[in-house]
Amino acid sequence: MNKPSIHANCVIVGTRGLLIRGEAGSGKSELTDTLLHHARERGHLGRLVADDRVVLTSCDDRVLAHVPDTISGQLEVRGHAIVDLPYAPLARLHLIVDLVSAEQIDRLPENPISQERLEGVSLPRIVCPRNDTVTAVRLLRWSLRKLFKGSPDYI
Repeated sequence: MNKPSIHANCVIVGTRGLLIRGEAGSGKSELTDTLLHHARERGHLGRLVADDRVVLTSCDDRVLAHVPDTISGQLEVRGHAIVDLPYAPLARLHLIVDLVSAEQIDRLPENPISQERLEGVSLPRIVCPRNDTVTAVRLLRWSLRKLFKGSPDYI
């Protein structure tokens, strides 16, 4: 695939593909690892797609995230090593998660789920505090419940 990659992570939890964006050191890999663990702990699919670099394409009004070949199946565990994990080579994206400073997040936002266009397709987007995995997982769980009513709690 010759398309340029973006700085992000992608993970599948249950049947949902999540694109996690944030600056270097914002906790993308830690959140990815935690989401994989929570999904598996609940008996659902938890699968790494990509850590650090993601290639995006669109097809039939869907955004697909692909792992670059050079990093397939690798996750950085900061302070430990780069580890090899089972992975999916691509995922359909259902939600964008941006990790930002806590000061950039309203305490009670009027609309906690916004929309953003990626590859010409509108996707839901939430913001979560960087380096605060517990809060990010909680916000993700509530956002997935709101977006996909009746769907299992994958995390």
